[in-house]
Amino acid sequence: MAGPDEERVALLETTAEAVRSCTLCRLHSGRIHAVPGEGPLDANVFLIGEAPGREEDATGAPFVGSAGKILDKALAAARILRSSVFITNVVKCRPPANRGPRSDEIESCRPYLVTQIAAVRPKVVVTLGSTALRTLLGTGIELKDARGKTLGFGDVPVLPTYHPAAVLYNRRLEPTLRNDLRKAAKLGAAKRARIRSGPPRKGKPTQATASSGAAVVGPGDRILLLRRADEDIWCLPKGTVEPGESLEETAVREVREETGLRVRLLQPLHKVRYSFFWPPGGVNYDKTVAYFLAEPIGGRLEPEPGFDEARWVTREEAMRLLHWKNDKEVVARAFEAIRSPRR
Repeated sequence: MAGPDEERVALLETTAEAVRSCTLCRLHSGRIHAVPGEGPLDANVFLIGEAPGREEDATGAPFVGSAGKILDKALAAARILRSSVFITNVVKCRPPANRGPRSDEIESCRPYLVTQIAAVRPKVVVTLGSTALRTLLGTGIELKDARGKTLGFGDVPVLPTYHPAAVLYNRRLEPTLRNDLRKAAKLGAAKRARIRSGPPRKGKPTQATASSGAAVVGPGDRILLLRRADEDIWCLPKGTVEPGESLEETAVREVREETGLRVRLLQPLHKVRYSFFWPPGGVNYDKTVAYFLAEPIGGRLEPEPGFDEARWVTREEAMRLLHWKNDKEVVARAFEAIRSPRR
């Protein structure tokens, strides 16, 4: 479903698909299932292990074997729901006889890992074992020196700790693993930083995208605005055109999904085109958006998750609240159309 997080959802899904069909290194030849990882899009805690084992290879899910049982107990002790965290590994296919992954295998898989972190935007990353720590932050870092410290991957805190498999061989490490996860839970409970888009960046890939939306006119000839929770800005309902959809169909669907309202389109308003850089995806977007004037014909105003407020506003309020010049131009045209006797 399109919305504020649509690029992140698509990024995570396409990465998982790429992992499942990947043939970049020798590990693919012996796998039953590649194991992309699992967890919610907005997981606050992101766990990185070393590689899938026998049971993970058989099921396609991470940490379901004996080490997974240790991890589950440690998460429970730290009062972290497993379903609330994103869990993956440095390499996504099982190495033969559970050997450690080789450097070229790690390098082949590392872009998948980095992309997953960018898509999820966790508040804290926990590296489980030396391989995960070195893959993320560099080969010169030793776990014995880094454990207990808070490091950083870009602006994301990184907590190095022991791999649950190490606890199987040394039970004295179990309290340390649990304490480190408790620290991760505290960092994960911190307020998430606002992420803002910015000007296009040179050297970053560019992706073309088409969207459609509407200026919905309601009681008292006011226009409906939504406030995005991720960027803390006011905007109009809109979203990506799905395969086989017309611009009109997309506008109606997006308004319904994002606001809960069913609408009838009255007339085309404006087309805008702009480019921006979106940090979670690491790409520039070249975006074209078609806007329509619309009126409600049913439903109940209830913004979808990702928006924290919806408000009917006058022209003056809209111009004060809207962040983007393009949105202001669309709203100006909407109020001109409202005043027109042809409506």
